[in-house]
Amino acid sequence: MKNRVESETRESGANWTLYSARGVEYVAPEPEPEGAQIWFFTRRGGVSKAPFDSLNISTAVPDEPEAVFENRDRIRTAMDGRDSAWIRQVAGDGVAWVRETGLAGEADALVTEEEGFALVVAIADCVPVALVGGEARTVGMVHSGWRGTIAEISAKAAREMGDTGALRAYIGPCIRQCCYEVSEELAERFAGRFGPEVVEGRYLSLPDAIRQNLEEAGVGEVHDLGLCTGCRPDLFFCHRKQGPRTGRNLAAVARLS
Repeated sequence: MKNRVESETRESGANWTLYSARGVEYVAPEPEPEGAQIWFFTRRGGVSKAPFDSLNISTAVPDEPEAVFENRDRIRTAMDGRDSAWIRQVAGDGVAWVRETGLAGEADALVTEEEGFALVVAIADCVPVALVGGEARTVGMVHSGWRGTIAEISAKAAREMGDTGALRAYIGPCIRQCCYEVSEELAERFAGRFGPEVVEGRYLSLPDAIRQNLEEAGVGEVHDLGLCTGCRPDLFFCHRKQGPRTGRNLAAVARLS
């Protein structure tokens, strides 16, 4: 197991484990990649009050700023004190190369060759995709809603990292086909691009579309944790099920020294 701060196992599935580190809970893939660490944080372990209870990390929702800052500090502690690099997410296909912590501009994916900090995105149904390059020389984190998925942002980020055959991708907790009904027009658009297997009636599977897109790009391994934000409101914020007054979860990846 990776170096974790006072961690303990809370729950596990076929290819994921739920950990608690000083009260903050997050999911990590099983098996984990060598040379990198991935955290898909849950909604548990923070101080925000309902409906943002309790580990909301976004100031874009009407949560108390002091609570959000405390939540972020707890997450930083759970990540062994790592600072983070983030982006202003715009539901597009922009990929930002990052060399230091802080805001890296407008984009929906980050990639880096640097160690010592985490790449993070905020989610509440959209798909977080962690990317780990060969021998963990590079890592990436993607925020992919339906717009980013149809724009093929995951494959674009993978190609930016190079040597896609050595890449490992990890599809994290997100809204899944069981809970994601879309318009007939959007369902047809996805079926036309990714094939009929990604839709069932008007129910869309973004993870299946992303998997196909990554495989088309030559990514060597694609792992899907299989967790649905709609089915697990005890673990995750879900915009589709809870409406606009809900929090945001954090997804993160970092190179290890």
